[in-house]
Amino acid sequence: MVRISTHPLRLLALKYGADYVFSEELIDQRILRSTRVVNDELNTVDFLLPDGSVTFRTSAEERKRVVAQLGTPDAKQGLNAAKMLENDVVAIDVNMGCPKEYSIKGGMGAALLTQPDKVKDILTCLTTSLRVPVTCKIRILPKLEDTLALAKLIESTGVAALTVHGRTPGERPRHRNHDEVIRAISETVSIPVIANGGSRDTIRLYEDIEFFRQQTGAAAVMVARAAMWNPSIFLSPKHDRVPPLLHDVVREFLTLAVRYDLHATGTKYCIQQMLHLEGDTPLFLDTLAAKDAEELCSVWGVSSMYKAEMTRRSNLLKLAHMKRPAPVLLNSEMAPKRCRLNGDSNVSDEQDCDTIRMCLPFERRYWPMHGATPKQLLHEYCNQKKLEPPEFNTIEDREARLFYSTVRFERKLYENISGCKSKKYSEQAAALVCLEALGLPNGKCERKAVSTT
Repeated sequence: MVRISTHPLRLLALKYGADYVFSEELIDQRILRSTRVVNDELNTVDFLLPDGSVTFRTSAEERKRVVAQLGTPDAKQGLNAAKMLENDVVAIDVNMGCPKEYSIKGGMGAALLTQPDKVKDILTCLTTSLRVPVTCKIRILPKLEDTLALAKLIESTGVAALTVHGRTPGERPRHRNHDEVIRAISETVSIPVIANGGSRDTIRLYEDIEFFRQQTGAAAVMVARAAMWNPSIFLSPKHDRVPPLLHDVVREFLTLAVRYDLHATGTKYCIQQMLHLEGDTPLFLDTLAAKDAEELCSVWGVSSMYKAEMTRRSNLLKLAHMKRPAPVLLNSEMAPKRCRLNGDSNVSDEQDCDTIRMCLPFERRYWPMHGATPKQLLHEYCNQKKLEPPEFNTIEDREARLFYSTVRFERKLYENISGCKSKKYSEQAAALVCLEALGLPNGKCERKAVSTT
């Protein structure tokens, strides 16, 4: 589920007994624009867009149990994206059932249900070209015979399993799930059928999962909303464990969200879904009012965990900075700029300037899309005070694939020891340190900046 099947929630579901977990729908174009990066700070594998935002994050804990759900309208495009993912997941699932507008307009999801030739082309291309199993998820069609024909077509492409949500693209959770149609599909095809859509009508407890499976004749069950409301639903009574209180589950999720750096808006959204029956309670309202992860942790009484995690990350960054190998100077064919101090133009910046170092990660989403960035604010300050403009110098740690910048301003060097994924953001990070040291506004928003376009 979009905004729900995040890395922390997947890990929590696995902890409580889920056999496999699925990612959010990963749009092929976003994957193709992303770069796979090993994140030593979080011990994760990240697929990052050029602006640093995370398309997909995973870790060793779920390596053999996470399925990447792919949204694609094109066989070649989908294959290229799937090949980027296949080494980090156990299987690829093609989403051919999502009824959301963005998916339909992009020719993905439920838009494919009435395009059998394209369905066959995409699935055949993936099943014959990938090293991992390929599965498919659909919704049912208004007519049973059309649904069964589609299921047979999908089976013929060589997919390992078929997930069926028992509603049509036009139906919503308030509508009845057509369990009898899932049963008809299960009796028609020979591949495993995974039943989906029972959370609203049937699944409230662990025992209901098996009841829903038998009701549909399926081989397995995909639980979505019921797991969103409480990931501990996968805890079997056979484990002789007392089911945890929901608020304790929320704290577990929040701990994982902080540990794996899920952004605050996503964290808050997941918690809101868990508290969907407590919408008028003070705890829910305080959660809604929290502006960032630190405030969320304060609301839920886990501030000490947050502080410990921030300290751990800061120490890791400092250690990485100390162990960093000799960097490669960008544009090294050019002579390095000199710091004009005491009339000696032959003394380098690094040797003769006082250096101020801080660890202040620059995350673009916290600055307005068309507003003032740290570099812009620093240049504006120079213009107002009629000072020499700042000079930036960037080095690249090719082994770690990180950039580190310094800015020389008013006979001092300012360095951000938090490495960045691009030279552009590294310079912004250095400017951020300079503004912080000078006590100047840095333009950072309290809430994440969003585009108004």
